[in-house]
Amino acid sequence: MTSLERDKESKALRSLQEVCQRIEAMGKTLPVKKRDGRVVANGWNDEHFAVTRNEFKEVGDRVLLPYQSPDGDTLGIPWEIIHAHDVTADSHEGVIDTTIQYEARVSISMFHSDEVNEEAILFANWAFRSIHDAIVPYRHIIAGSSLSWLIQLPDAIEILCSTAEEDGEIVTECSATCINYKDFETKKIRRSFTCQFHPELLSDLRAIGNSEAPSYATLKNDDGVRLFVRLLYAGMQE
Repeated sequence: MTSLERDKESKALRSLQEVCQRIEAMGKTLPVKKRDGRVVANGWNDEHFAVTRNEFKEVGDRVLLPYQSPDGDTLGIPWEIIHAHDVTADSHEGVIDTTIQYEARVSISMFHSDEVNEEAILFANWAFRSIHDAIVPYRHIIAGSSLSWLIQLPDAIEILCSTAEEDGEIVTECSATCINYKDFETKKIRRSFTCQFHPELLSDLRAIGNSEAPSYATLKNDDGVRLFVRLLYAGMQE
């Protein structure tokens, strides 16, 4: 675009264009490395940038651990991407991360051989935060233009937890995310959740709704079910 309605000095358009150029430059060069030494992607044009084969298949019970920021020097992740996620994690509450804080141990069911790449979510969070911040001073101009759809984008995506084996070895770094949508005027936040694991599966891998009704005691004592209910409740409140 070369112009934007009511943007007489082109400040709003230039701000967005500069942000998009930074996002594109970062997206084209960001590597994705796995713990087993594989470099599975070099930039967002690679088909494995977002999702790739996990180091190990995960089937059965796993322990949820709080997400820890990666070593950027080892993985080749720019500091600004990691820092942006640290800010998101400090600013937002994602239900799952809070649950882990207050429960001594959270065990859930995993059933997958592919995983969402940690680098891709860190990149997405940084990109959405950058776009959101670029919009803030020009939101009234953008809201009345053909770019108004940008107002509806998330402002942040937080990685909430990782899954680990009994010995604490991390298997899936990005096991759940919270996608935050912040209203520019009211400042209220709506949230969507994604889970790599299956909170709806009981410990014997029976899906809720596809078998006989489990007892109340079974549901109450199942970590995944309690977490599932908390996610549903959070969504209903918003």
